[in-house]
Amino acid sequence: MGATYTLSRSIDDASSVAGGGGTVAQNDRDLEAERGLSSFDQRHRFAGDFTIELPFGTNKRWFNSGGAAAALGNWTVNGNAALASGTPFTARVLGSIADVSRGVNGTLRANYNGQPIGVGDPTSALFFDTAAFSVPAPGTFGNAGRNTIIGPGTSSMNLGLTKNITFDQTRGLSIQLLASNVFNTVQFASIDTIVNSPTFGQVTAVRPMRRFQLLFRFRF
Repeated sequence: MGATYTLSRSIDDASSVAGGGGTVAQNDRDLEAERGLSSFDQRHRFAGDFTIELPFGTNKRWFNSGGAAAALGNWTVNGNAALASGTPFTARVLGSIADVSRGVNGTLRANYNGQPIGVGDPTSALFFDTAAFSVPAPGTFGNAGRNTIIGPGTSSMNLGLTKNITFDQTRGLSIQLLASNVFNTVQFASIDTIVNSPTFGQVTAVRPMRRFQLLFRFRF
């Protein structure tokens, strides 16, 4: 078995320049106001994995002879778990007159009203305190910083059961039963941080639920 834990923090003024997504400053005369958490910042991350060879079959402790040994022998259980805090989001305004005049959209940030952003029990209907933000007055820039809303974290556990059958030195059959998100945990994936959106503060997507796969692989 093995495990790793990572504690990190990344700060920048533009997490993507000339890359897959464009980066436009809210106010090109105040670039220092763009400094904040990187869009890929993830404060905590834990990952663990294990592999266990089951004690059944020939030369093992239990069911070590006859048909039981053939059926139950050479099975291996493996699994991996991942726990991580969320990446940050920015409270923005869409369709502002200033954006339209510059040929961009979504660069105007919201105003931050000073109250705590997080809520004690985030739900799909209210992931963070929407009352902490408001639309700036016409002709003004928002005072909320970049990436001040911490998004949904991840919590997943995957398991696998594998049996290898060898026919000769070059041929064999591998049987695998794989289960992803084995505990069927609901995991939020994305949230709406557009202040003037009717779904502001709500969860807009979830990660896949539990799934099973049965795989057969013949090697020759």
